[in-house]
Amino acid sequence: MKKRFLSYCLLLTAMAAMVGCTEKAEVVVDRNALVGKWQATDNTSEFWRYNADGTGKTWDESDDVHETDTVGVLHFNWTTVQSHIELDYYGEMGQHAYENYTVTRQTSDSLVWKDLYGDYRTFVKIQ
Repeated sequence: MKKRFLSYCLLLTAMAAMVGCTEKAEVVVDRNALVGKWQATDNTSEFWRYNADGTGKTWDESDDVHETDTVGVLHFNWTTVQSHIELDYYGEMGQHAYENYTVTRQTSDSLVWKDLYGDYRTFVKIQ
């Protein structure tokens, strides 16, 4: 009986170890679902727009900057590679920059990404 109980415990431990080692499947970004206007949930005045042609922009209305403004709106080009959204843009001072976000969850109306520093951001689609 003791041997059987020990075997059962070893089997459970092995199964738990296998489950713990299984990696979570990567999210593959759906480009079509990404197109539109998104609002950050942690900063409700921050917006991002992804256009179908691979261009986009972001702005923060707490800085009194709106989507149609010519100053303060950051324009970028974007693409997706597997679970990543890659942005390529020029800053207000003319500096070239590149950003890469790992999408950890995407639905038709919500998006969660992780930046290179491990910080998570959540967005809701509003248009």
